[in-house]
Amino acid sequence: MPFSYDKDVGGALEMMKGFSDKMGVPLTFEGIPAGDVETRRAQFKKMMDMMPASGLSVPENIEIKDFTATAPDGYEVPLRWISLKKNSEGEEQKLGPAVLHVHGGGMILGSVALSTSPIIAQVNATSVPVLMVDYRLAPENPHPIPVNDVYAGLVWLQEHAAELSVDPARIGVLGESSGGGLAAGAVLMARDKKLTPPIAKQMLWQPMLDDRNTVPNEHIAPFAFWTYDDNKTGWGALLGDKAGTDDVDYYGSPARATDLSRLPDTYLDVGQLDIFLYDTIDYARNLSKGAVNVELHVYPGCCHTFNIVSRAGETTKRAMDNRYTYVKTI
Repeated sequence: MPFSYDKDVGGALEMMKGFSDKMGVPLTFEGIPAGDVETRRAQFKKMMDMMPASGLSVPENIEIKDFTATAPDGYEVPLRWISLKKNSEGEEQKLGPAVLHVHGGGMILGSVALSTSPIIAQVNATSVPVLMVDYRLAPENPHPIPVNDVYAGLVWLQEHAAELSVDPARIGVLGESSGGGLAAGAVLMARDKKLTPPIAKQMLWQPMLDDRNTVPNEHIAPFAFWTYDDNKTGWGALLGDKAGTDDVDYYGSPARATDLSRLPDTYLDVGQLDIFLYDTIDYARNLSKGAVNVELHVYPGCCHTFNIVSRAGETTKRAMDNRYTYVKTI
């Protein structure tokens, strides 16, 4: 049988389409030529503006602190630390795990500010604190700037682990979509630089891993929420004229790594209607070839960012439970 949407995802998309038609703002970047970053950004802003204004609601039990890490070029990378508040000021805190988070946005969109609310929900669900990295976006900041920003945040977290009550041997790296690609690149960098202690886990959610993924798959393309033209745009912004050539290193496009050994235990997930499906499956296979423990989830009938499209859907609930369960193993 041909592919079809998960019932909750499909229903949510129909409702969203009706709302977007009424507001005159398309749901996707369909029709915008590949390579056009600014039109995508303008449309993304319209999408955000049509959402109900809510502001950032910070629960009483959550603490947020902002820091900076110094990138190799001297830029101060903004960081945001989100944790549960301590029970009492004088109480000695045991060292525990932490997550370094890398937001998505196709290399050209997104920010820590936009990702703060879901990360608050994650911290509440897992009790594991998170350090968010506000890496610089392409094309204004091409490779290797974004992955270097992420790595700088990782090093900062290790160096400040004690004051944050973090065990430096229990740090996991988590990335969503393009953030998954940058997270994977930073973890490869940590391996090659022999970062000590090594990263405990990596969690790549619907990750953008391969700049060569530009040929539409006839079964997936009709359902793609992030399209092949979008993918060309994101990778082109990050890598410029090198995108798709042999001149791309694996810190910029992790799927190009031929040796995935000596990497941390890895969690991967992807929707079956996501153009990143085969890249994610291939990465899981290649990690396994490198003797890395891998947990892979493929969700039938689900497009890219299905967990945002259908927040209350049964598949989303199952996916978030699987993600949070893994975070708690760090």
